[in-house]
Amino acid sequence: MKREATSWAAAEFKDIDLGDQRLNKRAVLLAERLAEKPTASIPSACGGWAETAAAYRFLAQDELDWRDILAPHWQSSAERMRACEVVLCIQDTTEL
Repeated sequence: MKREATSWAAAEFKDIDLGDQRLNKRAVLLAERLAEKPTASIPSACGGWAETAAAYRFLAQDELDWRDILAPHWQSSAERMRACEVVLCIQDTTEL
């Protein structure tokens, strides 16, 4: 399925570099799928068996660290916050 090039995930992860373009694309697609159905399981969020298997292969990469995957998101969040005079970081004390 062809995805819109300017999706929120593509913009959010514009600087992702996991060492392979295929991994970069998979990270963006997985972020889109999981955001569309945030409470769903991976098989329910993905568009069929092939995409589900690809998601699990992506997550099983020993070379990938979760910080490498989230670093572009943190960078994009910081850029958005710099544009604001005040940023509230509201949490419910269960997890931050």
